[in-house]
Amino acid sequence: MIIKIDRNGNVTNETVDEKEIYNNNLFNKEMVVFLLNDENQVLLQKRSSNKKFYPNTWSLCTGHIEKMESPIYAAKREMKEELGINIKLKNIIPFAIFDESNIHKIYFFYTRCNLKINEFVIQKEELSEVMWFDIDKVIDMIKNHSKQIVHKENRINLFKKLKDIY
Repeated sequence: MIIKIDRNGNVTNETVDEKEIYNNNLFNKEMVVFLLNDENQVLLQKRSSNKKFYPNTWSLCTGHIEKMESPIYAAKREMKEELGINIKLKNIIPFAIFDESNIHKIYFFYTRCNLKINEFVIQKEELSEVMWFDIDKVIDMIKNHSKQIVHKENRINLFKKLKDIY
């Protein structure tokens, strides 16, 4: 169940399932994590072919914030569920918050991770694979409106800022 938020971004006492959020364009909170390695690469995950939205496309680690859950705990939970990794809370760094069209409030985080691709244990219902990408390549994919990636031009500045961090 996912927390529903009102038009002002305030948490309501209502929870709804994910399908209802999307089908009815309801207000909700999400989190996104940029996993970075020492080679200035970002981990992208390929969404499973059975996903209703953006199947078989590359995305960052993303998820809805559940009832009574803070954004940072949601980030930790999603990385554990989708990638099989356990990142300490102190290593999950808040990065940005977006209010998009008064529909979504999105919390962005980043963390460092130097695992090899075969060391991730991916959640098969959600993902088909993961891969490290050079940040510049991701930016180019977005700029070129590649259908292979979920993210749009409004995310480019976040990817550019990540390059400055590392």
